[in-house]
Amino acid sequence: MQNRAKTGVEFENSVQVDGWVKKTKSPRMKWGGKGSSVFDKIKSVDYDPTRFILDETVDINKYDIYHPETKRYREVKKYNKDAFNGWVLYSEPYFKMALKHFLHKINVEDYNNFVEKFYNHNLNTGLFDRVIKLMNEKSEGVRVVDGFIPKEELEFRTIIDRNSWLGYNRITIQVKRK
Repeated sequence: MQNRAKTGVEFENSVQVDGWVKKTKSPRMKWGGKGSSVFDKIKSVDYDPTRFILDETVDINKYDIYHPETKRYREVKKYNKDAFNGWVLYSEPYFKMALKHFLHKINVEDYNNFVEKFYNHNLNTGLFDRVIKLMNEKSEGVRVVDGFIPKEELEFRTIIDRNSWLGYNRITIQVKRK
């Protein structure tokens, strides 16, 4: 596990105060295509992003803590509020290369070419806005080290993080204060 992820989990555990409890929900994408891995599915659609479609029935809500008494949800990020004056990582919900045992499934050039085509194709389809909306449907905002930022004060964007891991690009969602 990355150090960023470890310290983030430690921080999530530390904010279980005032009735808030840890209840993590991560987005789970389900893509069209055939195969057991996302890389098999990408190949099965012949690297055509117009055929690589997100299943409409998936629940991609994202939150880390829950208040059972008030039925509220919040995302938790180990950042100070000031970090949100610029773009910070919010989520990497899309397909990504992240484990060495999948490296044999797809080479970096084919994968990165597909990421670029997928990203450019979906810039105008509404997919990225829809994912952000659905991801934040339940969450009322972000609990940070020095307080809370309501989602109405946040804006999101989807970008390609190039050369992210062993040269493989990632489509990521970033967030900042308006």
